[in-house]
Amino acid sequence: MPIKENRPELPVVSGDLVPHAKNIERFLRLLTWQMFFLLALLLYIALRPQPGRYQFTVAGEDAGVFDTAYGRAHLVKLQKQVLKPGDPPQPVTPATGETPEAK
Repeated sequence: MPIKENRPELPVVSGDLVPHAKNIERFLRLLTWQMFFLLALLLYIALRPQPGRYQFTVAGEDAGVFDTAYGRAHLVKLQKQVLKPGDPPQPVTPATGETPEAK
């Protein structure tokens, strides 16, 4: 004769499980949105500009900007403009070689 295990069986009431399932579904939906916003916030914090992220080197008229987060470097051509006290700044000519229109 087989030995019967001594554990109590839980009564299953179908009408009582539906409200619990709706509460669990609502909780999981809220948890999903919370995780989505948390991941978006962490991604923003990781990818935003941070102090010390950019390194600048200047050699003559060229300036190099190095982004330490992505390993990208950009070369920028500097334009020298000396102003005397009280003088308004001059408009900058485009670097593409175009000349401004004479008025």
